[in-house]
Amino acid sequence: MDKRNIKTVFALFLYAIAMALVESAVVVYLRELYYPGGFFIQSVADLAVMSPRILNVELWREAATILMLAAVGYLAFNDFRKRVAAFFLAFSIWDLAYYFFLYLFLRWPPSLTTFDVYFLIPWPWIGPAWFPLALFGLLTTGSLWFIIKSKNHES
Repeated sequence: MDKRNIKTVFALFLYAIAMALVESAVVVYLRELYYPGGFFIQSVADLAVMSPRILNVELWREAATILMLAAVGYLAFNDFRKRVAAFFLAFSIWDLAYYFFLYLFLRWPPSLTTFDVYFLIPWPWIGPAWFPLALFGLLTTGSLWFIIKSKNHES
């Protein structure tokens, strides 16, 4: 991997980690407000009812997160395939760091089998905490490998 790619990947890591810190801070605040007794869910029925206004803001925040990750992936490289890999790299680092910060701030999740809400768009995605960690661990490895092994087709 050439120096430019190393710098780009480093910048993607920094961006994704900083973004994860901001995202986890927002979740800390939301859980304090909506789940003061602790965040324990097994299904959509366990989700706290948010006002339509707050839910709308949450949906827009999640959409903005994806747009920011897509934008940084787009800006990282000129080659379309590397842009896609950069998006997946930033997305996966962001999600892994998000769980790291949640654990650091809240000691949450208490176990890898604890259920979480992964995303709200287009509906609530709920499952055990191990799933996104495994998925994004693999995605980090695969996208990083692709960027490292790709021939430089930059224009």
